[in-house]
Amino acid sequence: MESEKQRLRHNRFTRSWYRRNRRYKLRQNQIWHQKNKEKVNARVRLHRHDMTQEEHDALLRKQKNRCAICRKKFLKTPHIDHNHKSGENRGLLCDDCNLGLGRFKDSIRILMNAIKYIKDKSWLNT
Repeated sequence: MESEKQRLRHNRFTRSWYRRNRRYKLRQNQIWHQKNKEKVNARVRLHRHDMTQEEHDALLRKQKNRCAICRKKFLKTPHIDHNHKSGENRGLLCDDCNLGLGRFKDSIRILMNAIKYIKDKSWLNT
């Protein structure tokens, strides 16, 4: 029973300390994240995309360190593209291609309309 009281007292102390030192702790966390970007990215990949570092590295090698759509070499950490309905990972994309697919909501119809628009705006007359 005493250990339960100690645990509760410790929890109250910890919460109280955090309230008083919140800014310091947030800055400390920010510095740690900046110094450990690869660890953070690996953790996010695993939890958000169910992809280990080894699987990510293998996909990067398979794509020859290039975006799956525009084929440009990655200058920053690539984005893991996934099907929003099934959750299945499709490949690695650069910032621009990832944003493009996102803006088009993965819609083949909208993408085809965009291709048609770029090729020839004559469809506007129909």
